Amino acid sequence: MSALPSHLELVQGVVLPKPVGADPVLNFLNTRSDFDGRGPAANEWLTSYEALVIWSGYVGLLADASVFRLIEQASVKPTDATRRLDAAREFRADLYDVLTDEAATGSFDAVARAVGRSTARRQLSAVPADGIGVRATWELPEDLGLPLDQLALLAAELLTGTSRDHIRLCPGDNCGWLFLDPRGRRRWCSMATCGNRAKVRAHAARTR
Repeated sequence: MSALPSHLELVQGVVLPKPVGADPVLNFLNTRSDFDGRGPAANEWLTSYEALVIWSGYVGLLADASVFRLIEQASVKPTDATRRLDAAREFRADLYDVLTDEAATGSFDAVARAVGRSTARRQLSAVPADGIGVRATWELPEDLGLPLDQLALLAAELLTGTSRDHIRLCPGDNCGWLFLDPRGRRRWCSMATCGNRAKVRAHAARTR
């Protein structure tokens, strides 16, 4: 098997893009190679529900045990799993529009509805406290909707938090990946890919 490009990694038998966005939501948006319209991507890495779940584990959103259980659920309910994958990819496209297009009001409404559905599915659960009494945490049902629920809630935090002002769009040809740049010093999604290609083109132009 030939070596994978530097921006990809083989994870549990699935080829996935390395997380270069510095934020799980942006890494989710970067699971396809371009967003020129709503048609098929030049490269799509969320090719199945199982790939979505494995990606969620890869970036730390799901524990290994949850990844295993969700893949088992998907094998029992393949039609539902496919529907959940389609919903996740549609949410990805809507959220990308929201982050890159000021006029994407329809996409914003779709994102807001997804966030509302995921918020309604949260349950407040008690956990032991370090001192007296109990403390609480939010939990989501561990069903086929869990990956999208997690991403929708994280997207809401990103949209309403201070990190929103530090999102940048990679200028690489046919890229379109997003990343956080809180220090204002980053230009490329990755120097090993888009940055290096730009350097090669610039050098070629100088030596003509």
